[in-house]
Amino acid sequence: MLRTTRLLTHRTVRTIQTVRTMLTTVASAGLATGVAVGVAMGITACSKGEGSGSASAPVAGTITANAAANTAADSDRTASGAGLPAGYSVAFDHANSKATDVSYSEKEPGRWEVTTGPAHILFSPGDTAANKYSVSATFEQLQAPSHPEAFGVFVGGSNLNSPAAKYTYFIVRGDGKYMVKVRDGASTRTVTDWTAHASVPKQDASGKGLYGIKVAVNGKTADVSVNGAPVATISGKDIPLNGIAGVRINHNLHLIVTPISVIR
Repeated sequence: MLRTTRLLTHRTVRTIQTVRTMLTTVASAGLATGVAVGVAMGITACSKGEGSGSASAPVAGTITANAAANTAADSDRTASGAGLPAGYSVAFDHANSKATDVSYSEKEPGRWEVTTGPAHILFSPGDTAANKYSVSATFEQLQAPSHPEAFGVFVGGSNLNSPAAKYTYFIVRGDGKYMVKVRDGASTRTVTDWTAHASVPKQDASGKGLYGIKVAVNGKTADVSVNGAPVATISGKDIPLNGIAGVRINHNLHLIVTPISVIR
């Protein structure tokens, strides 16, 4: 009887140890799964603007109030303002944008305070140039967005008020990187992907940064500088350089922007 009791006790201990081992394994697997999910969520980037490319055809219109909203991982903020500068038009990236969520207010002659809102381009039909010319604009980021968002200059614009819009754009971000892309209707094509450059400033601790962008076109080539320092040369097949020039601003930004200046 004593031998049987000892045997049962021994088996019971072994069973408890086995159950503990199984529970530890399951808990570890669950923890690993949770960590994997957390990492996957942690590296999710903005699906708007230049992170993934804009799949919608641009929507154009001259507005007298503001601009609008998309649904994705990073929603467009709402910004109430007095409307666009006189003589300028806007074209949005996405078809569901509307004229209520972008703000352009003149801080002083030649300087706009801009709050977005949806990604868009701003242009005046009179800012058209071809063959040999330069365009420039200055962007002052006033505060850090929730993650890096882009802004810059476009050239070679055509059909900007239609779904067949086409232009080449050079944009920068507060993390010290630049990109070159071409919009052709509903699609965009990357010429130079996000690239760090010493002459593209990183935003400071308060989220501020100053970016004077100049694009000098000579025939089929464009040289780009930021704050007076050479950064990139744009050339290649099917890169539009002749046409309307303007500014491009992604969503959820707060900037001071000078209007595009064209020297022919």
